Amino acid sequence: MSARGIPIVKLSILIAALTLASCTLPASPVPCMFTANDSLTAYRLPDITSDVFGTMPAGDTHEALAQTADGWVGFDPGVAQAANVGLARHRWILLNATVAPSCLSGVDVVTLADVEADVAASG
Repeated sequence: MSARGIPIVKLSILIAALTLASCTLPASPVPCMFTANDSLTAYRLPDITSDVFGTMPAGDTHEALAQTADGWVGFDPGVAQAANVGLARHRWILLNATVAPSCLSGVDVVTLADVEADVAASG
């Protein structure tokens, strides 16, 4: 017996496999959180010469959303930012925070050029 040329047994196996696959999706990753040890200056870009966004008080906790190879950590400051999207939404601190070392291994590494490209695209 077949359904449009596909044997019922093969069709049944395919349906079972798809059902099983939809039930075994990987769990979402645990966010990489950091807490400022001291008051930190947050910058618009991961560059000490960029505009200062503001100050992060000691004890503030945020999710690390991106990092650079030279020690900057990007986070979403949680304020409205008009058309900023992607890396343009991030604000950046130099790493002086409490972060589990294994935590950052799951955070994307980006470059200043990546961030500048997203800022330019955001207008």
